[in-house]
Amino acid sequence: MARFDIRRCFVLLALVSALAFVVAGCGSSKSSSASASSSSASPATATGSASASSSTTSTVSHAKTKFVLHAGLAFGAFHRWIYKPAKAGELSHPLQHKATTVKAALAAGFVYHQLKLALDDAKADPTLSKVVDPLTNLIDKIKALPGEIKGGGTTSGSADNLNGMISSIKDHASSAGQPITEQTPATPSG
Repeated sequence: MARFDIRRCFVLLALVSALAFVVAGCGSSKSSSASASSSSASPATATGSASASSSTTSTVSHAKTKFVLHAGLAFGAFHRWIYKPAKAGELSHPLQHKATTVKAALAAGFVYHQLKLALDDAKADPTLSKVVDPLTNLIDKIKALPGEIKGGGTTSGSADNLNGMISSIKDHASSAGQPITEQTPATPSG
């Protein structure tokens, strides 16, 4: 039995490492600060600052692509590690499904981070303005999710509610010309 627990620990460690690698690769501080500077540089462009407008232009030209990437990663991770286990009833009893609970809590943190990056990208592009409010509401719900998962309060109904919010965001993004394709970060082989 000790070998089984050690194996789980290694699989969990590999999953955490993979998620950290994906987060570091997709949301580097350089791109995050560029997104943040573009949202704060918007008033400067209205006054005609030449340096601010040149940096805003480069950020805006990639905002849609980055939005689709970050939202796709967030939605894929949500469905794989949170929605499916919640629908199967594996998150309603955290002590019975410890590994699933830990994976779901880690995934919730990953989803939250990716959604924050997607929100910054959506704010930087005027065509994605329809997505900002629903995305902000989803982020508020996801922020409380790790505690809810650890406490065993994630039910099929709460997962359906979050899934409905995600579907709404996908519809808004598609109507803005930016369809979101879900991407699931790779899991380590056990």
